[in-house]
Amino acid sequence: MSRGLYTTTVAIMVITLVSRILGFLRETAIAAYFGASEVSDAFFIAFSIPGVLFAAMASAIGTTFIPVYQRLGKEDRTYFMHNITSVLIVMSLAVTVISIFFAPYLVKIFAPGFETETFHLSVQLTRILLWMVVLLTLNALFTAYLQSHQYFLMPAAVGIPFNIVVVLYLFMFGASLGIVGFTWITLVATIAQVLFLVPSLLRAGYRYRFVIDLKEQGLRQATVLVGPVMIGTIASQLNIIVDRMLASGLTEGSISALNYSNKVMQLAYGIVVISLLSVLYPRLSKIAANNDWNQFRLTLSRTTIVLLLVLLPITVGSMVLAKPIISVLFERGVFDAQATELTAGAYFFFSIGLIGLGTRELWTKAFYSLQDTKTPMTNGIFAIGLNIVLNLILVGPMQHLGLALATSISFIVASFLQYRSLTRQIGTLWTKTMTVSLLKMIAASTVMGGVVYALSVYVPWHEGTFVWRAFLLTAIIVLGALTYVVMLFAFREDVTLDVMRRGWVKLKGLALSRLGAR
Repeated sequence: MSRGLYTTTVAIMVITLVSRILGFLRETAIAAYFGASEVSDAFFIAFSIPGVLFAAMASAIGTTFIPVYQRLGKEDRTYFMHNITSVLIVMSLAVTVISIFFAPYLVKIFAPGFETETFHLSVQLTRILLWMVVLLTLNALFTAYLQSHQYFLMPAAVGIPFNIVVVLYLFMFGASLGIVGFTWITLVATIAQVLFLVPSLLRAGYRYRFVIDLKEQGLRQATVLVGPVMIGTIASQLNIIVDRMLASGLTEGSISALNYSNKVMQLAYGIVVISLLSVLYPRLSKIAANNDWNQFRLTLSRTTIVLLLVLLPITVGSMVLAKPIISVLFERGVFDAQATELTAGAYFFFSIGLIGLGTRELWTKAFYSLQDTKTPMTNGIFAIGLNIVLNLILVGPMQHLGLALATSISFIVASFLQYRSLTRQIGTLWTKTMTVSLLKMIAASTVMGGVVYALSVYVPWHEGTFVWRAFLLTAIIVLGALTYVVMLFAFREDVTLDVMRRGWVKLKGLALSRLGAR
């Protein structure tokens, strides 16, 4: 990896980390002011509806725009950009207006279990937030355009202005303007995202002109490519709809509990998995292009060990510390002890699927490196179908916990399916050495889990101020991490220790080069 590419990748990782931390701060503030209640349930349903309507379009834009755009000449590129912008604006406006008219029916589909008052509130909020479809469509298109012109940092940072606007609003006004006021500021924050990209668009030479030409070559090529992407995305969104439908008929706050717990799980996933794969994907693509299959398999095997090395202790720690983590992060304001119990239980079961989610994404990136998007789509649809079936089976006896467990099981099954399909194409990836390494990591994680559990019982993390409770929880996590590392050394786990040494050498070399440059 060249120095420029490495620097850009690291910068994107840092920006992503900052954005996710701000996003988590946003969720914490929402929880503090609105808790896990009928009001927050109404908002999260309203917020999810434009996301579902937009998701298929966003995936299609991100997947098809860049390859089509890069194959066109300069003049054709400009015309194509004008054309697709106009077409998407018209399409998204049409979807928005029609959806506003049918908002009551959409809410009924997403949340059939809502009582009358909650239902009407959710319809009102949905009609406000549906305008996000137009804004998010433009955001996705502008992001793809900027990436085509090698502008990576601003698109990566686009979540930051959204989170800042929402957090500042909550700190200034709290819940004084109610959930309706908060919904309007959420729409304003989405506008801020689009405006954030405008300076970069101007620097890249973008000047919009209204054109609609349905026979234009680039638009026709893009239309042909969207099929598999749309099918996979729509199937995924169907799974979300089923989750929301079932949760809406459960205990008040179930939807909010699932939302908050999933966000905490996604925080760990984003920092570890997304950051690692953002560096790995270009390398895998280059190796595949060179037909170096031994190196391709070796890179995947080593990356698998790295993922397991990090995700195993995070999974165990998250399960053992589910209640302390949720309590310290969210339990304040109207987010009470009952909301903590609801959310911590969901977080426990979501954590079970973290390894499956991470490895599934690794295998998916490997398929994309091979320019195969059909296999991940097929496996993904099967896993989504399984998730829906498990939802229906588990929601009765386990309530919202069953929905979280069903999601985790589907992640694990999807990972297995992707791995099986991948090894059929490129050969086996798993070795006896990896099995030994995995057993040692499991043993180390088990010891760590015991230590962390004992500390959580005897350390009064639930007493005192937020700062003190956060300090105690952090201390427990740090001691758990140290226990894990010490046990790996005690077990003399060669592969993981080699990974640690390599990482330390690279980090040390980078630091020394920076100091030398100064």
